[in-house]
Amino acid sequence: MSPFISSADLAATDLGRHVRSTTTVGDALDDTVAGLFADYATALRTGRTDVAQLIRDHAEAIDPALVDELAGFDYPAAA
Repeated sequence: MSPFISSADLAATDLGRHVRSTTTVGDALDDTVAGLFADYATALRTGRTDVAQLIRDHAEAIDPALVDELAGFDYPAAA
């Protein structure tokens, strides 16, 4: 979830203003990518290949290199 959405309810508080003033574009993008990986893992684990494909399509729109990372993130690491 976007840190801006979660901080919208808190925008009138000191915490909300702090989050909005200190969150960089890079931080927001990192949160978005992390969320994509978590959602993708959940979709694969639950057998929702349709949702996994939607996530891959969204990832491609953000950065085409993310699609390759999603395709290989759940392979066992080589020893």
